[in-house]
Amino acid sequence: IDDSPFLTGQSQTVLSDAFGDGVDTDNDGIDDTGTAFVRRRLLEVGPRIVDSTFTSFQVLGGIKGDITENWSFDGYIQVGNVNGAETQFGNVDRIRFDQALLLDLSDPTGATCSNPAGSGSTSACAPINIWGEGNISQAGADYINTRVASAFDYQQSIYSLVFSGDTGGFELPGGAIGMAIGFEHIEDDFDFRPSQALASGNIAGFNGAPPVSGGFDVDSVYGELYLPILSGVTGAELLDMELAYRSSDYSTAGSVESYKASMSWAPVESFRLRGGYNRAVRAPSIGELFAPQGENFPSATDPCSANGNPDAATTAVCIATGVPANVVGTPAINLAAGQVRAITGGNPDLLPEEADTYTVGFVFQPDFVEGLSMSIDYFDIVIDGYVTEFGGGAANVLDVCYNDSVSGGAGSPFCDVVQRRSDGTIEFVSLTSANVAEQTLKGFDVLAGYDMDLAGGDLRIDYVGTYTTESNFTAFPGADTDDCAGAFGQSICGEPLPQYKHRATANWSNDNWTAMLSWRHVGESDDDDPGFLYAVETLKAKDYFDFAGTYRFNDNYAVTLGIDNLLDEEPQLMGENAEQANTYPATYDVFGRTFFLRATAEF
Repeated sequence: IDDSPFLTGQSQTVLSDAFGDGVDTDNDGIDDTGTAFVRRRLLEVGPRIVDSTFTSFQVLGGIKGDITENWSFDGYIQVGNVNGAETQFGNVDRIRFDQALLLDLSDPTGATCSNPAGSGSTSACAPINIWGEGNISQAGADYINTRVASAFDYQQSIYSLVFSGDTGGFELPGGAIGMAIGFEHIEDDFDFRPSQALASGNIAGFNGAPPVSGGFDVDSVYGELYLPILSGVTGAELLDMELAYRSSDYSTAGSVESYKASMSWAPVESFRLRGGYNRAVRAPSIGELFAPQGENFPSATDPCSANGNPDAATTAVCIATGVPANVVGTPAINLAAGQVRAITGGNPDLLPEEADTYTVGFVFQPDFVEGLSMSIDYFDIVIDGYVTEFGGGAANVLDVCYNDSVSGGAGSPFCDVVQRRSDGTIEFVSLTSANVAEQTLKGFDVLAGYDMDLAGGDLRIDYVGTYTTESNFTAFPGADTDDCAGAFGQSICGEPLPQYKHRATANWSNDNWTAMLSWRHVGESDDDDPGFLYAVETLKAKDYFDFAGTYRFNDNYAVTLGIDNLLDEEPQLMGENAEQANTYPATYDVFGRTFFLRATAEF
């Protein structure tokens, strides 16, 4: 029974099991008990609201000085901390929900729970009537409603010492060789402390979040060289090269190396060509390393359900993995709200990601337009050992398990992580982080800037645009490679990645006033799943304008008034291929026009 609308921002829960076989307890040929799968939005409990508070501080101290005429040193210590507290409103206690469904049958009014114990509630047990919108009483809603809380601390300490200088009398034709040698030590520690209900997942509405605690430290040594090969000669106003090397030893992932080589050539002062190669590394985060098992509810389709429309081959795999034959291809095992419960967790054996980056481009500052500069750079990035959930996410795991005859099938790693109940419904898909994917990214970065005097102040216009030609993602070795440039979706690509996007700002300032207008353009993108027709297949381009004005009383005090989303641009609402709030809230503004006031004081 599923006649409630899907309303984002409302609490929800699912009562199961799903149309399982009845039980004939007295062997008279008539089933005495049966099971049913009920889905209902608990609108009476109210909307889901999060109240978050964050406090941070940072202390930085350092010392620098000259060693010789050509060499100097610079050392510093930086210590920072961020701590926060969060309270969630609008959750439903799963245990109290079940308790409120069981009535004391000796009370003909139906107003008494069979177990009237409080179960941690601030009010006595009150039965709930889930049949029909608005039929849950206020007392029942108060009883099953619960709030949960959490707190966290993130601490980072950085110790750095660098020696820099040049070769003095030993020079290349373009000048002295610049050098830098340094050491760096970083410590990261994180501690997340949820309340018991949040940690155990005994809530419906928000997702459960178990405690997370862990940290790592890294010691790095590095060196850099600047080689001015030619300077101020015909055909080479400047020809130079940069070389860099870094070795880092992580307490979790071991030793890794990164390095860089780049060159630039300016045949004339106003035009420069540049290009380079980088080997970059990214160590796993604390969450990727130490996060215990927790739950999430990504969008997905059960290939064995009516929504999955299984063919004969898929049906055979469904039955082989525990789905009763009589429910294969029926609505009885459709996923509630098009979401599947995914169990995710960290992996302390993760290795750093490695990336090879190639860039080539030019910078142009024309003599005939004073204050104008522009650049275009092509980038080609390949990331190996990309850290992601096993199998590229729950939706992909289900698809490969049941529809890929090569990598999937009963007994395959993809089917082994799908846990089903006895009635055939999916209980959860188990996923953990792994270095299994490959990500490539290619495209162009375009930058432009213009400075001019205007109305007694300085006007600076900046433009930063990116055109992505390729964003390929391979979820695991042997998997199909998907191009996510200009795409989005729950099955593969996730967050929208438009082929073109830009940010342009106009900033005017004088001695006391600063005004800034920014324009953020998000290009259109298409759903990544060609096998299913959604209500919204294409996300249209969106333009957001923000304004802020600042008045500085002196060097120490200032006040800023701003308006975000000045034109109150609304996100394009979607259906099952949305992430949250019927859209992708990390890409599109879901709050509309908002105002802010900020005061700053510096000492």
